[in-house]
Amino acid sequence: MVDLIQNRTMAQTIIPEKQTVEVCLKQKNYFIDFYQREYVWKKDTVETLLNDIFYSFEISYTDYADVDITAEIIEKFNWYYLNIFITNNIGGKVYIVDGQQRLSTLTLIAAKLYHMTEDDLLKDTLKDCIFGKDKWKGNIFRIDHEKRNEVMDCVLKDTTYAHKFKNKTEETIVGRYKDISDYLDKKRMDAHKLSTFINYFLERLVLVELTIDKEDTPMIFEVINDRGEALKPFEILKGKLIGALNKQDTEHYSNIWDNSISQFTGNEDNFFIDLIKSKFIFKRNSKLELLINNQYHRYIFDNNEIADSFKFRKKDSNYIKNIKSFIDEELPYYSKLYAKIKTNNQLYLKYNNDINQLSGQYQNILSACSVNDSEEELKITTVAKEIDRLYMLLILNGIYDSNEFAEISYALNEKLKFKPAYQYREVFNHVILNSIKEKKGLQTVPSILEFDSFLKRDYVNMKTRTLRYFLARVENYICEQTNQLMQNDVDYIATRTGDKTGYHIEHILSRNDTNKSYFKDEEEFETKRNILGGLLLLKDKNNISSGNEEYPNKLKTYTSGLVWGHTLNEDYYHCNKDFDAFNQRLLSLTNVQFAPIAEFNQDALYQRSRLLYEIVKLIWEI
Repeated sequence: MVDLIQNRTMAQTIIPEKQTVEVCLKQKNYFIDFYQREYVWKKDTVETLLNDIFYSFEISYTDYADVDITAEIIEKFNWYYLNIFITNNIGGKVYIVDGQQRLSTLTLIAAKLYHMTEDDLLKDTLKDCIFGKDKWKGNIFRIDHEKRNEVMDCVLKDTTYAHKFKNKTEETIVGRYKDISDYLDKKRMDAHKLSTFINYFLERLVLVELTIDKEDTPMIFEVINDRGEALKPFEILKGKLIGALNKQDTEHYSNIWDNSISQFTGNEDNFFIDLIKSKFIFKRNSKLELLINNQYHRYIFDNNEIADSFKFRKKDSNYIKNIKSFIDEELPYYSKLYAKIKTNNQLYLKYNNDINQLSGQYQNILSACSVNDSEEELKITTVAKEIDRLYMLLILNGIYDSNEFAEISYALNEKLKFKPAYQYREVFNHVILNSIKEKKGLQTVPSILEFDSFLKRDYVNMKTRTLRYFLARVENYICEQTNQLMQNDVDYIATRTGDKTGYHIEHILSRNDTNKSYFKDEEEFETKRNILGGLLLLKDKNNISSGNEEYPNKLKTYTSGLVWGHTLNEDYYHCNKDFDAFNQRLLSLTNVQFAPIAEFNQDALYQRSRLLYEIVKLIWEI
């Protein structure tokens, strides 16, 4: 925007001027024009500003904590840039074009510091930053506007604003002053540190004022508010890291950075969030998650364990070396890996992400792989397969919970680190068994899926999409084993929901007197008709059997459907060598096999459920 302004071939004067907070607030009074919005900064914005200021301050203060503070010492402190603010002069008054929010906040910080210090000289200086004189009006606030004068008077006097808020600005000023007060009170600064910080705030926080002519104000205001685009966190992170390097290194490392993240344009922030979580977060923590999700570019430079591990801060020894190492080694490797797993058509990756929408998969893979990992391909496949297996076994045991699954995913980040791929099955089995023990209150678990538990999963307690996915995987297994093409792939079957194109859950046992007679009462019938062995998938709602149709008529419909349903018909077994061979293998492995069912009674339901259970054990390797 500065270039835009400076390059205009106009006669008007545009004056850039660098100034400290003290100079900025003391030298003139500011007025707010009619087009300016209310003061609306939120708590998190103010706290972010304070965090940044204190971060810069603390870096220098550690070197001078035990010495008397002088003007010469303060000059040695790191300066902090508060960006540009724009003004114009109309009729001898200075109007704020852009920067009202920032200047208002600085005034509130100055007010709190005024109340905190016992130093009279500092107190007078701070008061001059808040309150000034006008030759016509007498005493006025440095940012003068009728919407804020009454409430600012309370701030200056440190009294409660007892009236009902008349506008948003009044409400925001009271709220942000409280937030600032709470923040600074929590710092618990002694007299030395407080006076040092006040001097730092006044003399080392720098703004640049651009003074423009009246005629330019509408254009400038439009550019600022309509065309401006805030930097994204990954862009800020790049600036912080590469900006710390020597000038001769910046081009080289900037190229590495840009080439790395160009592989997943639009997902840059997701990548850095997943990478940070994969390496450092092993237990679910909603507050920490929120911080990483929204402010990772700040958080990893703060005072915390994650920042301690990265060692990117100026106070960290070898921080330049650490930054270079990250950009040279970790960033290229993990960005390439991330791009690979994001675009990979490997089936289990697709199952987990596209169909079942499981969180944590990318983090788990990033965690499992070390830089230039020789087992990378195997780990990608193995982790994705194990996550699918974990998900389905938790469901079939009736203990799946999406929130708890997220917690398990975080715990897996740590469990998978530095382990070879062949150990992953043991890791995941341990997680499954522990989950069963905890959720069911058991001391020992004979198997990660018992038949009794399997019989309790049904149409009622499983989500429809999950059921479609489950039955689609069964169909896929049968087709693979018998050298058949599926009618549609797993993704299609699991996710399509249209009346004509989608697959729908079919109860083999319709609600009719014949089927009800197989059970002791209607309650038992309604319960058992819902179990997994009594269900199948049919495409096109027009093909779904009516609610009371007899089973022999249903069989005719099933002949045109998926293999799982077709195997109920005797004709499927005629001249089907590949299927016969598979059926024999199945018998030898499980002691059960496919067989046509002419009458679907309780025995047939049990037989079918047992068959399905044994196939499930083969699919998910139980």
